[in-house]
Amino acid sequence: MAPVSLAQLALRFGLAVPFWRSGMSKWDGFLQLNDVAILLFTSELKLHLPGGPYDFPAPAVLAFVVACAEILLPALLVLGLATRVAALGLLAMTIVIQLTVPDGWPIHLTWAAMALAVITWGAGRLSLDRWLVSGSGKA
Repeated sequence: MAPVSLAQLALRFGLAVPFWRSGMSKWDGFLQLNDVAILLFTSELKLHLPGGPYDFPAPAVLAFVVACAEILLPALLVLGLATRVAALGLLAMTIVIQLTVPDGWPIHLTWAAMALAVITWGAGRLSLDRWLVSGSGKA
């Protein structure tokens, strides 16, 4: 049987990777979004809600915020720092992604399940969260 802490680490990495890769594809340089990222939010991506689909509000701002979150939240997950908050952020993003790409529900369900597991059981022993809480980082 695998140790629980190893499973928690695998969940964190498994959830972080697709968001990190998506985030990395949106940048041309430091805080410089590429044209494709902005184009996606201005003309391609729509919210599929009743009576819709609807355009995203403030698409350039939203593209920037999403691209930042897709880098920051996975990094926090991998480090195991503010893990539950990072997983909650990725769960919220997953819900919006599901409303944007409804046919992607099988992978979105997987991401949601991983996020919920991390939110429920935390980062585990192999994390900065545990290290900071245990006080082993004191001099």
